[in-house]
Amino acid sequence: MFKLVCGAGNEDAESVKRLVYVYARAGCSLFDISARKEILEAAKEGQKLSGVADINYCVSIGIKGDRHITKAKINDSKCIKCGNCYRNCPNDAIYSSIIIDEKKCIGCLKCFEKCPTGAISMQEKDVNYKEILPYMVSNGVEFIELHIMGHDKEDLAKKWQVINECKPKFASICIDRENFGNKEVLERIREMISLRDDYTTIVQADGIPMSGGDDSFKTTLQAVAMAEIIQNANLPVYIMISGGTNSKTAKLCKMCGINYWGIAIGSWARKIVKPYISVPDFWDNTELQNKAVEIASKLVEDCK
Repeated sequence: MFKLVCGAGNEDAESVKRLVYVYARAGCSLFDISARKEILEAAKEGQKLSGVADINYCVSIGIKGDRHITKAKINDSKCIKCGNCYRNCPNDAIYSSIIIDEKKCIGCLKCFEKCPTGAISMQEKDVNYKEILPYMVSNGVEFIELHIMGHDKEDLAKKWQVINECKPKFASICIDRENFGNKEVLERIREMISLRDDYTTIVQADGIPMSGGDDSFKTTLQAVAMAEIIQNANLPVYIMISGGTNSKTAKLCKMCGINYWGIAIGSWARKIVKPYISVPDFWDNTELQNKAVEIASKLVEDCK
């Protein structure tokens, strides 16, 4: 199973539409999108244009403290207009005039980490999950994912309860080791899956979230290591590998004896088709579309 991560925080409808169109034609059957009505509609429009009928959607939300629900903000009084944020944004969410397009910001922290004056902060932007999740399930979404890289257990419990009440085909837990040790990671997963039937939960083993900027074994190493921790625990779950994933992930998994259910790729998958899908006349240029599909197809094939 190949999952294309459009971005939990990606609210750019046109970008999502193009990504779904390209990767659906390339053989991807599962798309991870922001839990927003307009984004689901855009994704379905991209699917319709692709001509591919059998597509599944996963919507993502996060608990308080998780970077996937944050957006960058610039403090003008501290900004020295150095351009570091603009040059390092992988999603073109920052314009040369140092204005952030909130819809395109995915909370990756690249601008935050490169700012020399501390002018950038990350602010949470949550959704009304009690309203949006039932809507998504009633409109054909079969996967709901909760990013739990935060310490607010009360918020986690509330959102996990709503997800279970929605009764999606699969509930997904996305977790990494940035804030937790291995023991706490497994304790949190065990507690959450105790509320669900066996093998109705996916654990998305996030190596280093949103870190897939290149196509090396080193980049994907932590994703595979995280998957091994979950696998060794012998939990009644399916393992989805993410966080630094690329075309080398499947090969490294096989070398290390990791039995994965799927590979989720976001940063690298979006990066390799960006030069083609970001062109203004994309929809009028069949040659660009086909080239993007060719490149995406190679990545999907590499992940089998």
